[in-house]
Amino acid sequence: MRTRSDDIYVAPDDPLSIVLEAVVRATWLLLRLVAAVVKAAARNVGTATILVVVAATVWLLNLYAAGGLVVIVAAALTTWRFAHRASFTRQAAPRLILLWRAPLYRVRWRHVATRCGLVIQPHGMAALDRSKKQLVPHILRVVVDRSGRDRLLLRLPVGMTPDDVAAHSDAVGHAFGVDGTQVVTARPGRAWLELRRCDPLRHAIRPEPAKDVALAGIPVGLGDDGRIWRFRVQATHALIAGATGAGKGSVLWSLVHGLAPAISDGWVQVWALDPKGGMELGLGRGAFARFEGGSPEAMCDLLEEAVDLKTRRSLNLATHGKRVHQPSAESPHLVIVIDELATLSAFAERTVVRRIEHALGLLLTQGRAVGITVIAAVQDPGKDVVSWRDLFPTRIAMRLDNPIQVDMVLGDGARERGARADHISELTPGVAYVRIEGSRDVRRVRSAYLTDEDVLALSTSLSASKDQNEREQQIRDREGEAA
Repeated sequence: MRTRSDDIYVAPDDPLSIVLEAVVRATWLLLRLVAAVVKAAARNVGTATILVVVAATVWLLNLYAAGGLVVIVAAALTTWRFAHRASFTRQAAPRLILLWRAPLYRVRWRHVATRCGLVIQPHGMAALDRSKKQLVPHILRVVVDRSGRDRLLLRLPVGMTPDDVAAHSDAVGHAFGVDGTQVVTARPGRAWLELRRCDPLRHAIRPEPAKDVALAGIPVGLGDDGRIWRFRVQATHALIAGATGAGKGSVLWSLVHGLAPAISDGWVQVWALDPKGGMELGLGRGAFARFEGGSPEAMCDLLEEAVDLKTRRSLNLATHGKRVHQPSAESPHLVIVIDELATLSAFAERTVVRRIEHALGLLLTQGRAVGITVIAAVQDPGKDVVSWRDLFPTRIAMRLDNPIQVDMVLGDGARERGARADHISELTPGVAYVRIEGSRDVRRVRSAYLTDEDVLALSTSLSASKDQNEREQQIRDREGEAA
């Protein structure tokens, strides 16, 4: 009995069709290879340029000429490195490192991302299809900067956020053998993964000579990106949190140093409260227009004087139809520095504590518009000690004791995004993390260090300027009375 399948006729393969199919496949593979080479050259312009120059030299001349060209270039770069190391490190080194490091990142990236869990798994029916690969962020750009950071611009797959990258950034950093990582949002769907290979903040930083003062940004130190760290004083309050020996004093004195020209000119005043009896700020008391390091009652009285000043300025602005205070010698911007807020607010008598809380609450909620800035340092950022923590727009996390305190100071998720303040070494006082203004991203910085001699010289200089200003004011007053 014949089956239906016995009637099926299978024609033999046509040799011409086989050849045509092979030609089409080869052409398609060749086009894909050319596209891949062009794409790789566009991503690694430096490496591609060098290879093209060497290949052109070999083609036009010979192999020996190409070798000679390479030797000449290497000798020139070596001479540059030893003759002008600073300019070589600033201009040539990042570009040379990028030549080999960018291709290395692109080759290893998928393997590292997959092993570290930085993937998006297929869902639904796609999960049953083995041809559907796990999605990982795609490297769009590699940048090597002169501060020792490698920056990878990632295009995130649908379903992944910068917070997801931050959660796995430590594992990625260990895989690439770097000291630290940080994630910065570039724009929706894009994020920078920063890999720190060397630390520009490992050595103490000397203060720069104070120049023209802009309250929007006082230079107080250096960031790990090589840029100056500028501390905003105008229209803000600042909370500096750090364990004992973290370097809170270096931030305060760097700020006073940066404000020195304005203090000398009289349009900025600094009032200081040192609950430790003057142990921290007393050395430079000549730099302050008012200083209290005695009893909590005396410091409370000074805060209440600031509240009275706030009230008078508010009435004056309302009378003249203004909303923002403009500092001048007649009405200077007031910076109130409190060295240890916990000692001031937690260990005084209850009646004094209530007065302090009332005065600080008024200054923190109403002082910014009238030219009053409160800068407070604290060891324990816990809510039971700092009940006004959320009223400080600017917050600085120096070396802290545990990870929970990092998010207390900088906000939820700050530690995952790279603010490892609990990992700061005791050997690097002054290192801190600050939130970048206008975003949730954080920046690693180090404040300049002023020695005791620097503080004494600063205090003497500002004290002399203050005395001179007082004498000039007395002369003007007498002349006005005589007129």
